[in-house]
Amino acid sequence: MSRPQQHPIGFAVFLSNVPLDLTDQSLKTQLSPFLDNLGIKDCVCDKPRNKSFATVTFLHWKEGQKFLNKHGEQPLPPVGGKPKSRSHLSLLRKPVYCRESDKGVDPVVLRVLELNAEEREHPVQDTENAKDHKTVVFETRGLSCGHYDYPKETLTYVPDIQWTISSGIAKFARKDLIISFDQQGGQIRLEIPYRNIHQVVSSDRPTSLFLTLWEPPRIFHLGYGGADGALDYLLGKLSVAPGPFRPKEKVRLSSIPHSTVDHGQVIGQSLIYHITLSPQEFASKMERLKENENFDSLRYRVPIAAFGCAYMEEQLAVFKSALSNCARTLPFDLLYQFQALVQNGYLQPLTVQTLLVRLQQSKSYHDPKQVQDGQNELGTFAAFPISALAVKKLISQIPFPGPYVDANMFTADDTWALLEKNEKEIHQGLTSVLFSQRARQNLTMVYKVQVTPTRIMYMGPEPEAKNRILRKFSRHTGYFARVQFCEEDGQDLYFNPKVSLQTIYQRFKKILSDGFSIAGRLYKFLGFSHSSLRAHAVWFMAGFIDDDQQLRSYATVIPELGNFKGIRSPARWYVFVFVGAARIGQAFSETPVAVNLVELETNICEVPDIKSKDGSRVFSDGVGTISSDLLEAVRDRLPPKWKRATCLQIRWAGGKGMLSLDVTLKGNTMCVRDSMVKFVSQDTQNLEICDIANKPIPLVLNRQMIKILEDMGLPHFWFFKAQNRELNRLRKITASTNNTVLFLKRRKIAEQMGFHQFIRRLSNLGLDYRKDAFLCSVVEAVVLREVRLLKHKSRIPIEQGVTLFGVMDEFGYLGDEEVFITCDNQDETQIPTFHDRLVIITRSPALHPGDIQIRRAIVPPYGHPLRSLSNCIVFSQKGSRDLPSQLSGGDLDGDIYNIIWDPIAVDGCKLEFEPADYPRVSPLNIGRDVRAEDMTDFFVDFMATDQLGLIATRHIILADLHEAGTIHDKCKLLAEMHSTAVDYSKTGIPVDMSKMASLRAKYRPDFMAPAPPTNIVDKTEIQFEASLPPAADEDEDDDVGPKHMFYPSDKILGKLYRAIDEKQIWRDDIHVVVNRFGPSLWDELIVNITGKCQELFGEIHWQRAKDEASSIRQAYDDQIWTATLDYSDHSTKAITEVEVFTGTIFNKSGIQTRRQRDKSTQLKDEFDRITKWVEGLIRKYDTALSHDDCDEESVSHDTESTPLELSIACLHVGVTRGNRDKHDKRNANDFESFKIIAAHCALRELELATKQRDIAEGAAILGSGGFPGVKNRRN
Repeated sequence: MSRPQQHPIGFAVFLSNVPLDLTDQSLKTQLSPFLDNLGIKDCVCDKPRNKSFATVTFLHWKEGQKFLNKHGEQPLPPVGGKPKSRSHLSLLRKPVYCRESDKGVDPVVLRVLELNAEEREHPVQDTENAKDHKTVVFETRGLSCGHYDYPKETLTYVPDIQWTISSGIAKFARKDLIISFDQQGGQIRLEIPYRNIHQVVSSDRPTSLFLTLWEPPRIFHLGYGGADGALDYLLGKLSVAPGPFRPKEKVRLSSIPHSTVDHGQVIGQSLIYHITLSPQEFASKMERLKENENFDSLRYRVPIAAFGCAYMEEQLAVFKSALSNCARTLPFDLLYQFQALVQNGYLQPLTVQTLLVRLQQSKSYHDPKQVQDGQNELGTFAAFPISALAVKKLISQIPFPGPYVDANMFTADDTWALLEKNEKEIHQGLTSVLFSQRARQNLTMVYKVQVTPTRIMYMGPEPEAKNRILRKFSRHTGYFARVQFCEEDGQDLYFNPKVSLQTIYQRFKKILSDGFSIAGRLYKFLGFSHSSLRAHAVWFMAGFIDDDQQLRSYATVIPELGNFKGIRSPARWYVFVFVGAARIGQAFSETPVAVNLVELETNICEVPDIKSKDGSRVFSDGVGTISSDLLEAVRDRLPPKWKRATCLQIRWAGGKGMLSLDVTLKGNTMCVRDSMVKFVSQDTQNLEICDIANKPIPLVLNRQMIKILEDMGLPHFWFFKAQNRELNRLRKITASTNNTVLFLKRRKIAEQMGFHQFIRRLSNLGLDYRKDAFLCSVVEAVVLREVRLLKHKSRIPIEQGVTLFGVMDEFGYLGDEEVFITCDNQDETQIPTFHDRLVIITRSPALHPGDIQIRRAIVPPYGHPLRSLSNCIVFSQKGSRDLPSQLSGGDLDGDIYNIIWDPIAVDGCKLEFEPADYPRVSPLNIGRDVRAEDMTDFFVDFMATDQLGLIATRHIILADLHEAGTIHDKCKLLAEMHSTAVDYSKTGIPVDMSKMASLRAKYRPDFMAPAPPTNIVDKTEIQFEASLPPAADEDEDDDVGPKHMFYPSDKILGKLYRAIDEKQIWRDDIHVVVNRFGPSLWDELIVNITGKCQELFGEIHWQRAKDEASSIRQAYDDQIWTATLDYSDHSTKAITEVEVFTGTIFNKSGIQTRRQRDKSTQLKDEFDRITKWVEGLIRKYDTALSHDDCDEESVSHDTESTPLELSIACLHVGVTRGNRDKHDKRNANDFESFKIIAAHCALRELELATKQRDIAEGAAILGSGGFPGVKNRRN
């Protein structure tokens, strides 16, 4: 008896005569009624754009057959020899013909459907409790933008620009409010993310909404695409032809077009948008909106000004005139902050003009002479009663205008009173030490400017590491500004194939060409570095008279950097834009330390490069040497933590690269090679230190490395072992104080204040840090970030691995296939002797299978000069090709290399692939010397065409899809394209993106799915957003970006991804619920400290220090507030105190952007400076010392209160909540970290006093003057 035939899984149906304008999603929407009638849930539509055919794939064969039985085409007798059929399916009044696909079922599509079915049948826990979102659509009858004013102390809306709308809608989708209305040639579409809405006020006379926005909306023009498109649109509106309006083109705009006025003139200040809506079902629709809980809303009848009001355009004109008049009599730093208040939309221009007039009238002298150029970090000249810092502080004090907000908050009189209060606090001078501390660390205060698609925002000044330009003109840093080109929210302006950004890029080019005016100064383009190019940032400067009475501008500053004549490549712009902006850019590269070589009488030698026999390979590319004496002299000028370095990454004159120690060199000698010199420069005085190899960098795997190692045959269990080891460690961190302390120490969280020691001290006192919500949130935020990086980026730490700078064997000891690895022990990790053992070596990013190589490590004998090196990998100078160039095109000018010595990993790699050897690309030659406009054009073109991320993403998708992985020809092609994209900034030659047409990937592996969003709520509480259940009717307006479909990957990355349930780990292991009833942690700590003091010393009179403590807290809170704003991507929205304290900018996806990573590094350093400064104030010691160096001799005793008394007073002040009304201010906070620092200071002062008591001989010491830090109160 034969076996019954098994129906194959899956079924594909081919559809023809499909309406051209339908997409995958809209086709699925149109088919939904037919699918629902048949009870079919699992299918996927594949509809090519602008094609009349599609494929529908069903998960189950039976369901596909059922659909075809119902709606399949019916063959008819042929007519004229041509086959005919009858349609049984109509979409948008058009017959659609269905038949079984002759191409069969795509197995990847089936995996997508299986994953969708699995997620539907087993929804995540929070999805079950999530509310159904209700899309609400209003008919729109009018639109205007304006501002709130308070004539006669009555809130009034002043419409600055109004648009007449004949036909339009306001649609509240899942993530955005979308306003669209007809305009000649198409539609105007405004997209307003709900996170951009501060408040919605509804009014019923007329039925309308007033939206208070943080930033302007994203504005688009949807075009018809010619006469035919316009006709289709008109017919669609008349219902003559079916189908919704689908634009042929979508263009991003910088303002809403208007027939008579320029919206761009007021778009940054007129941030109240008034939408007049149809009264039909207004009340019921507002109720549905309220149920969605997307934003704060209230009902209020806002009067609308009809006449006699000050329109924003008129106010701005008057203000700019007044600002220009003040430029001669008021200091620039003061005017900058006043202009920022207007430009950034905090105060109305006329209010600020009144303040300027009052300030001019209040100066303490009557000499009308011009203000001298200069800038003082503390504010401005003593002749004026208000400083720049006092003005900047207003940002935290000015609320959004609106219903129930006091009108007096916006008057010139009340604002002036606030300024005087701020100035009084600043005049206490507590921050002067912090500023000098920044100066000691080679930082300077720099103005920051954001240029977005719609506006220019003024920020800062913020601490910035000095570069060559800022050092050269250290007394005129106020004439330089760092300018960021970005999206409205501060993120990168990302490429979107569906949207044209040409209008925006033209705006950027105009600003780069023309510059912009700030308080009477015209700032114009100067240059950019390689790193700032990738961050879409440039430097601008304003002309000034230097100390030699010479006029300084672009024309005089650039030639002093070096000789750029004869450079004809707009990317020898990496030889001008990079030897002219990496070469000019080298001058803008951040170099925290500069050493004067002239003072050290340095002997600088030029030595030849070491090349292969045929001269085609440079083994010494980017590396020189330094003598022991010179290195020792340099190290004497470095911070203490850098003292052990033997390899330095440097900038010098027109050169850049690494210097490695050569103990055979005599005297103060530095040897440089031709490969290090990028351009000729006479500026040879300073050796600028960019980085140093003072310790090994922990090795963390990434997706690309993992995939290539898998393709090399490394067994999966090795990856799981490493991931599980890290995951188990993370899960145990909050289980015990010891684990928490070790974790905080390794991650260096609030390292300067000794946060891990504070947690340990609390535990020793029997106090649980988890009783305090803020302390808990600090630990939880850091642990959760590590878990999410582990799951969503496969960032797996490897114990038997390290990352090191690369240098060359200067002595020819190493053989062709040999390396020398030297590194110190870190975190109790045992570093083996790397002698005669195979190691895995790679460099990120690694996309080509040959980017990972295996070599033999050896150790030179004792006494060999190479043994003097530390924390680096030394490559051989022998062979036909240098190893660094084989590792993702590396060199030795500062590249770092990943090394794994785990024998299981090394032995597990059964395959090793030939490295890539791409032909060298000659830089683009424009046939003449490069000019400034060439550099600005290149900058914008780079922004528009940089596809590095897209190529890397496509590579990892195809490497997962194809069985051959990274060895597949498509992946190798993408690896080559990626190499070209990396070099784009050096060659000026972009990637040929037409090749991507053959490299499409419609579906993605599950490990690339976005992480569930998280938010910091109420400043401290971390919460996962509830997952939105699938909508009953798919809506294309719900798409905030590309909508991807995912399949479960059966490769190692998919398996590692699914092995981690981050939400379960969060609930079970990280977010531990602790009983916080009863006395607070701080009450218990105060009782403990007070009791100990009374036991040892009698009563401590801390109350006498309360006023001083209050002043210190105010100064500290001001600095934290400044950091929350300065380090935010958004120009007006602050980050949280948790982010400042942890030194990590929070990203709701768990994965930081490149800019957020860079800012986090700077933020951590800034918080360390702030804590060091405030500890010095509290404990009364010299902040040049670390807290570990603070002893009884360094503590001051010449003030009324002692350090112990002041520490306790600060703790009492810290636990007292401030009086700020968080509902009133935009970014104000009752900061909580001051009490942590104060508490730790008190505990350490108490320990210090106790230690001295134990050493002293009891009462004899008491009678002779008491203990340091404690006054004898017996008398």
